[in-house]
Amino acid sequence: MMALENGCALFVGLMCFLVAGYYFFSRKPITIYNQSRPPRSEDLKDVRKYNRATALLMAVYGLIFMLEGLLIEDPMACLLAMILTVMPGIVVLCAIYEIVILKKYMKW
Repeated sequence: MMALENGCALFVGLMCFLVAGYYFFSRKPITIYNQSRPPRSEDLKDVRKYNRATALLMAVYGLIFMLEGLLIEDPMACLLAMILTVMPGIVVLCAIYEIVILKKYMKW
């Protein structure tokens, strides 16, 4: 039987995958920030590639959570891994988005 902590990690990973799917198929530019406006279409070199790169970033983040939920059997270790993935992980996610994705796809 799966522990609650493992189920939570799988659920968070699934949510990240669903968001990645929305980003992947979106025709309008998207952003990973909730309260921020995405870049305008005119400011991007290729909206489709930009959205897909952002979707890949979210999918990898979700995959990390799913692997934690599936591979870590000890509930406390799984919870600790989730906390360590969320806290510095979101900073890394934002840094990759800003430094790599925006830099590559924005018309500066």
